[in-house]
Amino acid sequence: MSLVTYRLDRQRAERLLFLIHGWSAEQHHLAAYVPLIDPDERFTAICPRGIHDLRDGDGASWYERTEAGPDPASVLQARDALVELIAAEAGQAGIPLERCAIGGFSQGGFLAQAVVGAPAAPRYAGLWAMCCGVAEVDGVEIDLSPGAGRPALVQYGRRDAIIPPERTMAVATGLEAAGWNCRVEGYDMAHSQTIEMMVDARQWLATVAS
Repeated sequence: MSLVTYRLDRQRAERLLFLIHGWSAEQHHLAAYVPLIDPDERFTAICPRGIHDLRDGDGASWYERTEAGPDPASVLQARDALVELIAAEAGQAGIPLERCAIGGFSQGGFLAQAVVGAPAAPRYAGLWAMCCGVAEVDGVEIDLSPGAGRPALVQYGRRDAIIPPERTMAVATGLEAAGWNCRVEGYDMAHSQTIEMMVDARQWLATVAS
């Protein structure tokens, strides 16, 4: 599946950063933070748009939900599309997958975990999970252990009513159990982003694939 993407190409960048937006956002959302989190232009950033356009606005969603939670077939479709995109972009740029970092907010953070935990996944350079829950869906295989030793940044809002702090903390717990080198940060915010959050992300990203 071909995904619509927004790119910030950096000359001489030897790394790729894939940023996956959340529900009702679009490909430009997280791209707006790239100059702040990567001022030294170490990464070319690639920001794909969700598969499903929302009816009541110009945002998108990555997968469908049922009363029981995320629809497994829809999650697999989204994950496979992202894995295909990452491999294609890395191949075209001549950059090893091990120098590709994956980040996502909310629904995008859920999928970022699914990507790094996909069957036969490479050891991606790092994982940035923002305000998201653990990627657990019946029928969707996720194994985070191949990323053992890799850096992860997990960020949450202390006033987040959509993804409460304990749900995001569970993401960190799972990553640590799988051997990831996990940094966890909380902020006085709801389900959103703050400049403080991005400053911490900048410090973290500077150490990724260094």
